[in-house]
Amino acid sequence: MKLKLLSVAIAATLASTTAFAADTQKEETIVVTGSALDSHIQTSIDSDTLEQKQASDIKDILNTMPSVTVDGNARYSRKVFVRGMEDKYAVVTIDGARQEGQLFHHTGDQTIDPELLKVAEIELGANSALSGSGVVNGSFRYETKDPEDLLKEGETFGARIKTSYQSAYERKGVNVSVYTKVNDQWQFMGIGNWSEDGELYVPGHDPVTSKQGTLKSGMAKVVFMPNDNNELKLSVNHYQDGGKRQLSGEKSGALYAHDEHNYNAISRDTVTFQHHYDAGSDLVNLKTQLYYNRQYLNRDQQIDSLWDRDSSGNWIEDGKVSIPKREYNVTTVGGDIRNISWVGEHELTYGYEAYHAKQWIDAEDGKIISGSRKGQSQKYGMDGGTVTAHSLYVQDMFEFSQFRLTTGLRYDIHQLGGVFDGNFSQLSPKFKGEYQATDELKFRIGYGRIFKGASLPEALTMKPAEKVNQSDTKAMTGHNYEAGFDYNLTELLASDNAIIGFTGYRYNVDNQMHPTKNNSTLSNQNDVQVWGTETVFTYSLSDFDLYANHSYSKGEQTNLKTGITSHMNKTGIHNFKAGVKYHLDQDIVFGWDARYVPSNSYTDKDLDKKGNLVEKEIERKGFSTHNLWAAYNPSFAKDLTLNLAVDNLFNEKYAEHTGFGVSWGSEKYTSYEAGRNFKASLAYAF
Repeated sequence: MKLKLLSVAIAATLASTTAFAADTQKEETIVVTGSALDSHIQTSIDSDTLEQKQASDIKDILNTMPSVTVDGNARYSRKVFVRGMEDKYAVVTIDGARQEGQLFHHTGDQTIDPELLKVAEIELGANSALSGSGVVNGSFRYETKDPEDLLKEGETFGARIKTSYQSAYERKGVNVSVYTKVNDQWQFMGIGNWSEDGELYVPGHDPVTSKQGTLKSGMAKVVFMPNDNNELKLSVNHYQDGGKRQLSGEKSGALYAHDEHNYNAISRDTVTFQHHYDAGSDLVNLKTQLYYNRQYLNRDQQIDSLWDRDSSGNWIEDGKVSIPKREYNVTTVGGDIRNISWVGEHELTYGYEAYHAKQWIDAEDGKIISGSRKGQSQKYGMDGGTVTAHSLYVQDMFEFSQFRLTTGLRYDIHQLGGVFDGNFSQLSPKFKGEYQATDELKFRIGYGRIFKGASLPEALTMKPAEKVNQSDTKAMTGHNYEAGFDYNLTELLASDNAIIGFTGYRYNVDNQMHPTKNNSTLSNQNDVQVWGTETVFTYSLSDFDLYANHSYSKGEQTNLKTGITSHMNKTGIHNFKAGVKYHLDQDIVFGWDARYVPSNSYTDKDLDKKGNLVEKEIERKGFSTHNLWAAYNPSFAKDLTLNLAVDNLFNEKYAEHTGFGVSWGSEKYTSYEAGRNFKASLAYAF
């Protein structure tokens, strides 16, 4: 069934569950096709929606997605959770380039600038053989803009400048884009984005002065189409977010209100090469991606305390040390080559994926200037671990009668190197099936075998080789199960399109491990089980679109050392999201997005220092937020666009339940989200 372009964008954003295809008008930047199963577990958001809502960080990109939560009140503190677990258990790619590793456990790692994006796509679960190596709870695929996405019909050259402001962050921004189509073969583009944050506004608090920063982001891209069969793209993407601010971005800014902070910055450099060869036959449709990706954290020189443990195991200060500038690095070099062949009723996709990731610290030696070791040097530069991964995969989709079946198989090899050792492999079957019971009702099921080798541990707390005493590291393995239905309500509700969908899922991860502070042992920590539900509803009539969704996950973990089973503190959270979009006329579109998270509680279990079981009841306060936005593109000046918005309209003081502090019941460390935020942007295209 074809939907209107607007309906497609909204339905995709909300994980709608209908089979559809987008009309192919020039201004549309995303075409979403597939079965109800595909569109329900896979959601997208395009550049037009990001522009209209004035998205400026990862939370703005993902905040309407079912089963996805983003916490943190500063851009560099944003952490992403999907289906009850962090994005460390998902695969994140930018133009196909894997974003491996964790830099620091008090900052986020999805360094994405919405100004560069054409589309963001999130696939939930681990039931596809095509999602990449190491998927547990989902995958995030970000695709950047091409020159033709910005050029108007008939144009060969264009430029665009935009200015913006957001009150809650005191965020001032300027964006400049230049793009050209030299001829039918060559296209070029460059985008530069700059924004600066000042004081952060949190309701009921003094202004937060410890999280200021400046974002410098940009991209250059070349597109070459030598003939009708080939398309090649080369892009270079840079991201830098830094300032004199607290290093631990996810902690409450009030903890550091009067501290003097040193400069630190989170950066990313990504180079990608993509080649698409369409032979014009059913047997050859080849896509090749090669990439280099480097994420790094810079810290300025500083004087700091030296800490050691006394005979009782308590931390004591033992003098001062002069610490040099440091750069914590994680690089990933890799590629993916896949082909699609249509054989009879079968669509076969098969390919090979490989990558190599490594971590290291660039730094001179430090000097101990006081204490019992005065005059000695302290080493800060070192090499860490490496990961080398290889994967073969195949997936077959075919239809017969009222059934559509997608079967897949992956074989993954995961090797540890550098300061770590280990070699892991697994053959993982995948399956998705759907049954069209009636014209309106479709049932869905899915299964995926889970395999994830040990990830590189956190870079900032990296240990030198002589201090690494690796445990018996095991790969993470498990099973993901899903079932659900889609019901088409279009005729019943007399709409252009309306549908409701429901999915229940359950997955387990044996030998789960997290990269945070897991440097000296690389040890497995828990056996994990998570279950949850997702319900989505979309409605479209003429110029009006509505969505509503609900997601819930609940999980428990069994500690592999103590045997204690406890609640996973990022789960047990109901999340309701809803919104509307309305075209008042051809010039004005406006919308409303809302969230409601009810109060919840859980019992935390742990051992104290004497080995006694301690139970504590944790309460998390509910909240609701409302965002309003509008975009004006006047008919008499089509090159001009004015966007206005208000986030957190009623100035709610709230903290995401996955966030630092609130997730384990600590008011002192709770990091509250930004208050009422007035946003405005003005853009003009030449």
